[in-house]
Amino acid sequence: MLKGLQRIRIDEYLDSELKRAGYGGVDIQKSPLGTRFTIYATRPGFVIGRRGKTVRELTETLKQSFGIDNPQIEVAEVEVPEFDAKIMARKLASSLERGFQYRRACYSVLRRIMEAGAKGVEVTISGKLTSQRARYQKFRDGVITKCGEPVNQFVREGTAPAFLKPGVMGVRVVIMIPGDLPDKIKVNYPEITPGAAQPEAAKTSEVPVEAISPSPVANSETGGKVQEQVKQPEEKQQETPAESSKEPTQEKKEKKKVEKKKSK
Repeated sequence: MLKGLQRIRIDEYLDSELKRAGYGGVDIQKSPLGTRFTIYATRPGFVIGRRGKTVRELTETLKQSFGIDNPQIEVAEVEVPEFDAKIMARKLASSLERGFQYRRACYSVLRRIMEAGAKGVEVTISGKLTSQRARYQKFRDGVITKCGEPVNQFVREGTAPAFLKPGVMGVRVVIMIPGDLPDKIKVNYPEITPGAAQPEAAKTSEVPVEAISPSPVANSETGGKVQEQVKQPEEKQQETPAESSKEPTQEKKEKKKVEKKKSK
């Protein structure tokens, strides 16, 4: 990896050369074949240039001015420019340089970022805003985490200068991209489908409606019928032991008859 100071100089050089392309940063990786530079921009065509002229110029400058052996430049398009704080800070600075009122420019950037789906935005602008005395003003919308690990994961920060006649104005944009924070708890409830098997505890607690006899006060006729239906199994139960007692007596009589015949 390149040294920190050299990386900052390369980033500043690319930022100054690729303003029209919407420069959003560079990713530098060193490999055995050379050093790979991945340049992110909103308009990749301006980075490549006509027939690759701009890319060749950048490659020669990186070789001669920064002493990098075999630099390989790749261009990637920024998918969501509204989530790139550096790009939005530069757009706000360019709108200030073109003469837009600072409140109008800041609110337009705020609205654009929030409509893209960001969780929160904070825009800070400092300098000679309305008088000769310098001051700063902040514009906020949504929620932004200020500390902890979520800052490294979800918060993006970018700065840009705006050169005006009264002096230099500084622009700082902080964006919190969408994502699940650690304090968000999600409860997964079980899905109950109709006709699914119920647990045994629920089955034992259920009593069929037919087994419940209606009260005789409510309807005497139905009550009598139910009593008759209930009594029938009792009578059958009483008859069954009598029948079972008769069977052995008949067998005994037949055995006695057979014994008498044999004795005769």
